[in-house]
Amino acid sequence: MLLIEADGKALFAEHGIPVPVGIVVTDVVTTLPGDGPWMVKAQVPVGGRGKAGGIVRCGSRAEVEAAVGSMLGSRLKGHAVDACLVEAAAAGQERYISVMVDAASYGLRVIYSADGGVEIEGAGSAEARLCPPHPGAVAEALEDLLAAEPAAWRDRVAAIGKAMATLLIEKELALVEINPLFVSEAGCVAGDAKVVVDLNAVERQPVIAAMIAARPSVYMDAGRKIAEGFDYVELDPEGEIGLVTTGAGLSMMLIDELTARGAKPLNFCDIRTGQMRGSPARLIRVLEWITSRPSLKAVLVNIFAGITDLSEFAGLLAAAIQASPGLKVPVVARLVGRNAAEAKRILGEAQPGMLVTEDLAEALVRIDAIVGAAS
Repeated sequence: MLLIEADGKALFAEHGIPVPVGIVVTDVVTTLPGDGPWMVKAQVPVGGRGKAGGIVRCGSRAEVEAAVGSMLGSRLKGHAVDACLVEAAAAGQERYISVMVDAASYGLRVIYSADGGVEIEGAGSAEARLCPPHPGAVAEALEDLLAAEPAAWRDRVAAIGKAMATLLIEKELALVEINPLFVSEAGCVAGDAKVVVDLNAVERQPVIAAMIAARPSVYMDAGRKIAEGFDYVELDPEGEIGLVTTGAGLSMMLIDELTARGAKPLNFCDIRTGQMRGSPARLIRVLEWITSRPSLKAVLVNIFAGITDLSEFAGLLAAAIQASPGLKVPVVARLVGRNAAEAKRILGEAQPGMLVTEDLAEALVRIDAIVGAAS
């Protein structure tokens, strides 16, 4: 889960990583940090805000007020903008630095580039080093990566990297990234903060849990995970195909398959079959989340059951559909497992016209047809 910049920078400040002075605005601008110029930044948990118009440099109070006014209440890359970060503009040469978990090496991957900024993806100067999961090891790796930088900068940037590694390890994060890191004779300042949280560790991280609780509209997926005990992640707020699926691997496979066909899946969903017994409540909530998006054109149910009796699931799914008045699009169900034939009979009686099949290819063809007809 990606934190918004303001929360990421709060963690930075807690760990001694310099950040510009700033305030979070949710209504009118009352005070301004410093004497200007200022940066106004939409607070949504998504990358690429600058290119999408979500970051504006302002030279006067009037410009700040205009930028805040235009962003609040708008949508940026599918996300509602409920808050803006207004901060003093930083200055200096732009660099890129990140520390992330590298599961394959049981360690950390440190990346540094002398070409920070919005075009970092196309920069050819980025270099990476693998090191043990220890802040000191990250600092040592950076000594090598910083060899071409001015000597006066090296210790400062290495200290930033060490603090980033400390933050990542202590808070059990997946990624800590600064782009750009402004470097000058005066020191280093984090111009942005990209912090990716491991939701499986949140119960051990009260500071991050408090951030999630404080912004339920921003961190909806995390709130759902904590409350429901399963993963529902909105991949594309403008997605067209809602997914009710089981198994993380199967869910990701289905998303890859849909994307390869040019489709736009709305969400990842790993609702365990053991959590879909006895009551349709969880299925009803998942359908509510899915149908809240006006871009929705179809719902694809993909259940690969083990010990679960699919006839019971079919009854729950039929009840959930009946109890979901917001569901106005066709549902296609691919069901594989015990009592699949009985499940098909139950859903056929409850939802005439619904395709229920064990063949994924057949289900995908029907989804293609539904989406194509609705386009």
